[in-house]
Amino acid sequence: MTQEPIDQLRRLAETTLRTAVEITTAKVEHATGTLARMRAGDIGLIGKIHRTSTLHKREAYAYHNWTPYLGDAAPRLIAIAPELPGIVVTAVPGKPLHTVPLSSENERDAHRDAGRILRTLHQLPSHAASHEITTYLAERGEHWLNQLTNHLAPHDTDLVHSHLQALTTLTTARVSPCHLDFQPRNLLWHVDNRTRVIDFENSREDLAARDLTRLATRIWPQRPDLESAFLEGYGPLDETDTAVLRHVTALEAVTTLAYGLRNNEPDLADVGRSLLTDLRR
Repeated sequence: MTQEPIDQLRRLAETTLRTAVEITTAKVEHATGTLARMRAGDIGLIGKIHRTSTLHKREAYAYHNWTPYLGDAAPRLIAIAPELPGIVVTAVPGKPLHTVPLSSENERDAHRDAGRILRTLHQLPSHAASHEITTYLAERGEHWLNQLTNHLAPHDTDLVHSHLQALTTLTTARVSPCHLDFQPRNLLWHVDNRTRVIDFENSREDLAARDLTRLATRIWPQRPDLESAFLEGYGPLDETDTAVLRHVTALEAVTTLAYGLRNNEPDLADVGRSLLTDLRR
C-alpha cells in the first residue's frame, strides 16, 4: 500500500535524524501546499508537501543555501524529497506577527528585528543581472495586465504600462536573494522578544527593494512608525530602491487583483484595487 506523502516525509525524517518521528497534528491544506507538524524527541518539525515542483525547488534551494546564514531566525532544513515534492524543516517558536496582540513598542521591536533579518538575507551574494530581472518583471506585469482587460479602466491600464516601462530602465537596482512574501503572516513573534521568518517557497534572486513591497504597501501607510523601525534594522533606502518600490507596486497591484478575481478572494481583489488607487496619487 502506498504511503501518504506526509508519512513518507516522516519516514525520511526518521532516517535522517536516526530517531523516531511522530506526526502530531492533522495535515493542513494551504495555497502553496500541505503541512503537518511532527516531533522527534524534543525537536519540533514541519513537514511540507509543495503544490508544484517550482515552489519546491525554490524553498529547498533557499533552505540549503541561504537560511543557514540567518541562524535561528529561520527554520533549519532536515530533509528534502524531490519526488513528492516535499521538505522537512525544524519548527521555530512563535506565532504569526499579525495574530499576536502586542504593545506599539513590541511591534516596533518586531519590525526592527525583521529589518535586520532581511538585511542579512539581502547581503548574501547574488548572480542575477538587474536588467534581466526588471525585463522579466515587466513582462510578467504585462501578462497579468492582459488578464484584466474587462476589469480596468483605460487610464489604469496606461498607468500600469508606464510603471512597468519605467521599471525596465532601473538597470543598476540592487539584486539579492529575496523572500518575496515578507509580511506579518510569515514573521513569527515569540515571548523571547525575537522575530523569525518562515515560508521560503517564493524566494529567488530578485530586486532587493521588491522584497519590501508588501510591508510598504500594506503596513507602512497606516503605521509609519513600523516603517521607521524596520529601516532602523534594515538600513536606509537609496533613490533607486525607492523607485523600484514605486514601480513594482504596479506589478503587485495587477497580480493581486488578478489572483483575487481568479480565486474568488474579494479581499485580495480589493487590495489590488487599493494599490491602483495609491498609484494614481
